[in-house]
Order: sequence, then structure tokens, then C-alpha cells
Amino acid sequence: MLPDRNARMDSTHTPAAPPPAARVPPPGVGTWLAWGGALAYTAILIGFMGAYAGGSDSSGYLNNARMLAQGRVTIPMRVLPGLAPDSLPGYAYVPLGFIPNLEQATLTPTYPTGVPLLVMGISEVVGWELGPGLAMGIHSLLGLWLSYRLARALGLDAGWAGLGAVMLAVSPLYLFLSLHLMSDLPALVWVTAAVYLAWVSRDRPWLAFPAGLALGVAVLVRPTNLLALVPLGFALGVSFRRWLLLVLGGLPAAVFLGAFNFAAYGRIVTTGYGFVGDEFSRSVIPLSLRHYALWMPVLLTPLLVLALGLPLVRRSLPRLKGLLITWALIFPLFYVANIHTHETWWYLRFLLPAFPPLIIAALLAARALAGRLSLPLRPAWLAMAGALVVVHGAAWTLHFGAYRIGSQEKVYADGIAWMRPRLPANAVVAAMQTSGALFYYTDYAFFRWDMVAPAECDRIVDACRRAHRPLYAMLFPFEVEDAPWKAFEGHLTGHWTQVGAVSHISIWRLEMADAAP
Repeated sequence: MLPDRNARMDSTHTPAAPPPAARVPPPGVGTWLAWGGALAYTAILIGFMGAYAGGSDSSGYLNNARMLAQGRVTIPMRVLPGLAPDSLPGYAYVPLGFIPNLEQATLTPTYPTGVPLLVMGISEVVGWELGPGLAMGIHSLLGLWLSYRLARALGLDAGWAGLGAVMLAVSPLYLFLSLHLMSDLPALVWVTAAVYLAWVSRDRPWLAFPAGLALGVAVLVRPTNLLALVPLGFALGVSFRRWLLLVLGGLPAAVFLGAFNFAAYGRIVTTGYGFVGDEFSRSVIPLSLRHYALWMPVLLTPLLVLALGLPLVRRSLPRLKGLLITWALIFPLFYVANIHTHETWWYLRFLLPAFPPLIIAALLAARALAGRLSLPLRPAWLAMAGALVVVHGAAWTLHFGAYRIGSQEKVYADGIAWMRPRLPANAVVAAMQTSGALFYYTDYAFFRWDMVAPAECDRIVDACRRAHRPLYAMLFPFEVEDAPWKAFEGHLTGHWTQVGAVSHISIWRLEMADAAP
């Protein structure tokens, strides 16, 4: 039989060229808007960032970060000669953000280690001047991205999820907490990361392990973030495998937390906060609830009210509803009895980890309502809603002056920069509000004038005079003028001369004939 002619031809002819690859469509308007918004927000963060050692929280975190970088759990007090710590009131030599050990004359940080660890990790790479601001900027952008990804995972399309990210980004409270060193924004980021990873672990079970890692970091940032276990229960369901992976992922943070607490405070379950029962009272619950009703629609736009309709949305799975409802409620319910929650708008920062579920719940309800009313869900409508959200957030941000917090924190560093070339190295500084910043930026000895009675202040002045050490004071206006502080009149008697001022911080010198010039 002759070989098949067609077979010979098939074995020798050049194969047909593969079909051309499908063309990738160019980015749509929504993509360009998203990138433009991200770049604009990044520029705002860079322009207004002020992650400095300032008041109690920011100086406490930075002092702790530097101690961790040095491998320290405690640090020596700066004691004046002849005035041992146990001869003065307990907090005489203690800057804001620390607690004392009088027997050993050492200081231990008050605040949890999560934020200091994050700041330390970045600062050791990029430097300590850039690191704190970069850490907060990264968390701010990461919080928006995670909120968007979570909204997509929970069933919202790109337009609705993008609107949710905009609601969060332009919240005056979110921006306020992005621009200086506080733990509330990292708490939102790591709680959201834990819930998101736990939810998507339904399809990829191994993601329950990084969900545990994220929960561990969240607890290191703030111990009360352990409350996130409740919504995590809805995300993980009854899967033993995923719960085991979650626990294994959180184990390193738990071991570190226990070891640090034991080394710093002598007990595994003790923290620098000590007993916090005095921070809660049932009597403030009505005030806090009124505060929630008044300010939450301001901070997240009036659209937030639609979140109340989530239980009525039929298309949402019960498991999804359970996750969002428990997550949105557990933090407000816990802090409703906190004695500070009702004091001002920015004390709702405790509720920040609940913002993503509140936003997503409101958007799910809004989408369901639009469908029930047969409204056309066109991209232009969502863009218009986003523009209104931006206008609302910008107006309230300007009203609160939330963007100025970074410059207000920078005043601490600027004041100390003014002092350094003008004060002798052996100067002693009386301080209260600036004590944490003094401890971070300088080696000056200082004492907390607000923690000692006038008689002890006289002893300190005598000790400085005998040691020929000049005595200065670095004070905020309320320390000079407002009752009941009256620093000069009530505590530090003598002839004081104002030698300088940086913004609202004033620097004073006590005129002592025997002190070094």
C-alpha cells in the first residue's frame, strides 16, 4: 500500500500560526479614578504627616520602639543627685508613657508593643526620622486596600467597593489617625486583614494561617482586638482545620506577648495598663450612645444609617450577616461604657476597627434598596455618590482641622530642637505634657512638676542649686495659665524668666544665683 499522500504533506508542512492573543482592554475610567485617588491621598499623607514623639501616646510608642531596637524591656530613670526616686513621689522621674519601678530606679513602657514593633521594623531599614511616618502612611493605604478587597469578597462589585473605600478614606477620623502615631489605625488594618483572610480561607484553607498571624499582630497592637474572634467565628465556621491554622498563626504573637509581659511586669497576663476598671462606668452609657448617634453619621456620612437595614437584605447569606453585624457591634458595645468615649468626636477612635463592616453593611443595604426601587445602578451614579462623599468628608475635615494634627505633633520636636543648642547639657527641665518627648529626643534630666507637691519642688530646686545645675521648664499653655495646674504659682515658686517659645510651647528659666549659666 502506498503511503498516504496527505500524511506525508502533514508531516512536512509548516504548522499554522497560533491565533493572536486576546487583547487586554485598556484601563477603564474607574481604574484611572482609583489610581488618581490613591496618588492624591498619598500626597496628602506625605504633605501633612507628623509622626513625632509628642504627647503620651506618640512618645510612648516611639520610646518603646527604640527600647525594643536596643533589646531593652526597662530603662533607667534620669535621677538627680541626692534625690533618689523613693525619696520623692513615685512618678516624679517618670515621663508620659511609662510606669516606674522605684526599687530598681527603672522605667517600663505603658503601651502595648504592637505599634512599637511595626515602627521599629520599618525604622531599622529606612532610618528613625523617616520610619514612623512611613509606618503610618503604609497602614493608612493598606487599610483602604483591605477594606476594598473585603467588600469585594463579601459580594460587592468594584464600583460599590470603591465607594466604600472612599467613605473610609475621607472620614475625618480616619485621616486624623493616619497623620500621627496612634494605635487605632493599625488596629483597624490588622483586624480587617484577619477577617478578610479568614473569610477567603473558605476556598483556600491555608489562608487561615496568615489570618492567625494578622490577629496576633492586632492583639499586640491593642489587647482588646481579641474581640475580633467573634466575627472570625462566622468567617471560619466549624472547620477544625482552619481553626487550627488560625491558632498556629497566632501562636508566635501570643508567646512574644507572654514573654514580654513576664519580663516587663512580672506576670504573663499583666500589661502596662494595669487595672483598667476605673476606665469604665455604666453611668456614661447613655452619653456614649448619644455620642454614637450624633457623630458616627458625620464621620462616615449619613449613608451609614442604611447599615441598620442589613438584617432585612434577603440576598445576603446568614453567615455574612452574622460576620458583619457582630463585627460592627462588638467594638461599640465594648467601649460604650468607657468614660472617655463620649467626650469628643476623636474619642470614637476606639471604634475604628468597626468602620469597615459598618461601611460594607450600609452599602449592601443601599444596593438592595436600589434594586427594590428598580433604580438603574449606573457607574455615573456611583461616581456622583462618591463625589458627594468626598465633599462631605472634606467639609468636616476642614471643620475639625483634622489635617493639622501632624503639625501640632511636630511642635514638640521643634521646641526641643530650639532648646538643644541653648540649654547646657547639665540642665534640669520641669515638664509634664512634654516629658515623653524630652525623654525621646534628649538626654536632659527632668522631673514631672505635676506629680510633686510644692514642698518636693523646693527640694528639687535646692538640689539643682547645690549641684550648680540650671533649672528650666518646658510648658504648654494650660500648664501655665489654667486652673488647677498653675505650674508657676502652685508648684514652682521663684523668679522665672521666659527665654523662648515655639508655637504654643514656652521655655522658662529659673533665676538661681548659684546655678551654672
